[in-house]
Amino acid sequence: MAGDAGAGGRIVPRMASPFESEQTASKRGTIGAVTVFRGHILSPLSNGGWIELRDGTLEVEDGVIVSVGSAEKHDVDLRPNLIIPGFVDTHAHVPQLAICGVHPDGLLSWLRKWVYPLEAEFQGGRARELTKWFFREMLANGTTSAALLTSAWPESVDICFELAREYGVHAWIGPPLMDIGAYRRARVLEEAEELARRWDSKRQRFAVTPRFALSCSEELLQGAGDLARALDLPVQTHLNENPDEIREVRHRFRRSYIEVYEDAGLVRPNSLFAHCVWMGKRDWKKVRRVSHCPGSNLFLKSGIMDWPAATNSGALISLGSDVGAGPDLSIYRVMRQAWSIHATQKGQGPGPEELLRMATLGGAEALGFQDIGSLEPGRSADFQVLDWNRIVPPGAPPAESAHDLVSRIVHRGDRSAIRHVYVSGKLMPPPPETERRTRPVP
Repeated sequence: MAGDAGAGGRIVPRMASPFESEQTASKRGTIGAVTVFRGHILSPLSNGGWIELRDGTLEVEDGVIVSVGSAEKHDVDLRPNLIIPGFVDTHAHVPQLAICGVHPDGLLSWLRKWVYPLEAEFQGGRARELTKWFFREMLANGTTSAALLTSAWPESVDICFELAREYGVHAWIGPPLMDIGAYRRARVLEEAEELARRWDSKRQRFAVTPRFALSCSEELLQGAGDLARALDLPVQTHLNENPDEIREVRHRFRRSYIEVYEDAGLVRPNSLFAHCVWMGKRDWKKVRRVSHCPGSNLFLKSGIMDWPAATNSGALISLGSDVGAGPDLSIYRVMRQAWSIHATQKGQGPGPEELLRMATLGGAEALGFQDIGSLEPGRSADFQVLDWNRIVPPGAPPAESAHDLVSRIVHRGDRSAIRHVYVSGKLMPPPPETERRTRPVP
């Protein structure tokens, strides 16, 4: 081990004794009650440290980790490969996967030209097939939990919740609320309340989701805030993403972006704001949860978030792919983008431990889930298995430190390194490209 891990917490190369929940010992003698996974375990811990067990075991019962340690016996042998937590993507648009990589002129024109027409057609069989494709792509990239925006059609919300439950993923899900420039006219707030009452649960939360200030009247924003307060729902939206957008918000509402949300009751303890690129000191004092989307911020030429200001604010900083302005659903790519852009900016950018923590525990905390994000007893057995030979190249020193291993995961990890993905201890389906599509999307 190579010393202190800095902001990411202390890395512990080996635990003196395994983690074990109180009920595990009494269940060891029950045949088939516990599934034991064996491999090279690496995970951030909720106390700020890390655990590395080079030949470790996860004991899983009913989808929950009950013990982490070392054992001679196992049910699933994953050695010598790495076992790390599944990622948490805190900002992604389900319908927009189809337009990833379409080069924009700017945020507002990109929305009008590409996003709104695409979302207007995101219903019926098309929505079902493409939402399933989205989940399969997300899981194939190692992401096992997410904050998602559907289209404005209620059936697209129903489909997204159905599939989230089918796969067992933790999620925030909400339709983009709009009544200005909307691609459909509807009882927006009434529909949102009906959907919330139908679907909101501990594992899959309905999120009140005003698209952004420019797509909402003050009445809609106020109604969204009232709904979040009445049903104690989380809020997700965009904030201070693009200079053109911010100027238009100031012109229309005659006050700052955060004040528009604040006046509507949308700045709540469980409100998650994506982007936060152009923030002043007063803005940072008011936000508590942020989804940092470095890839889409660059793609749309929006700017670069002030990393020192963000971290000094005390807000929970997580990572978002922001598909479809983000090029794909890879949080590995997002980690590297964050490292690259902030390494050359003023102040010190995030290191490998901080990035991997944000991609896992940080995302879980941002979404308010206490049962995901790390490989600790009591948490869901959501993890990815990484091919050791894809992460550590031939000839690497045998006594490589845990610090360097985290760095290699951040900088060398990608979809091709992922051997398997498990959610609640269940092996997820293979990546979509292993199947041939025999018919066009309806």
